[in-house]
Amino acid sequence: MSLTLRNAPVEKNLMLKAVSSESLKNRLERMGLHIGSELEIMSEDSVQHPVRIKGPQGEVLLAAGMASKVIVHHDDGHKTPVFEMNPGEQGHIEGLTAGSQLEKSLKILGISEGDNIELVRCLPPMTYKTVVDGKQASLTEGMAAKVWGECDGVACQLATCGKGRPFAVKNVLGGPRAAKAISAVGIKPGATVTLETVEPARALGMTPAARIIIMTKEGLRLHLRPDQAETMLVTEL
Repeated sequence: MSLTLRNAPVEKNLMLKAVSSESLKNRLERMGLHIGSELEIMSEDSVQHPVRIKGPQGEVLLAAGMASKVIVHHDDGHKTPVFEMNPGEQGHIEGLTAGSQLEKSLKILGISEGDNIELVRCLPPMTYKTVVDGKQASLTEGMAAKVWGECDGVACQLATCGKGRPFAVKNVLGGPRAAKAISAVGIKPGATVTLETVEPARALGMTPAARIIIMTKEGLRLHLRPDQAETMLVTEL
């Protein structure tokens, strides 16, 4: 009997039977997860965190959500999200579990599928306190990583801009939801932002209700949203 991956049992051998979302199916196939592949839902919780990586054009910061959707093929052959890499570990970007918006955002940051990257270090969740056109505003590290602009004449993310320096906003990375949340605090193209302080924020653990973690027999490890898992049919072996 087939059932959705979202409702499938944990730590049982499963086989992927169908994926109703064609775009997700294509992305999964490029990473090695095909119809007929055997997999297992992991029971462990996993803590997301931002990461700093080195790509072809230098270092960039990926927010926790972005880092969970970028899948890396490690040099030893296994595949995991970026944030599960260890500092100094290298590999190439095998694929993305999200849509075209993430792909466009990564290209702005100078990173594309197939590029070699290295994890520089993992970062704790942070809160960025800023002044936006004269008004105070607080941002998560995810928001700060998605604000692209120029600081001291150099193109960079707000998250990597130095404190006390004027930052000219050029673009907001991500989809409509991210753009709406960031524009709500006054940050949009043309705005000027000054970073005042960066403070630790409470780390959030991912639970099965928030993410569904799967691993294939070949070692591919993916973090999927519940709505993505709802489009995937599996059978228990």
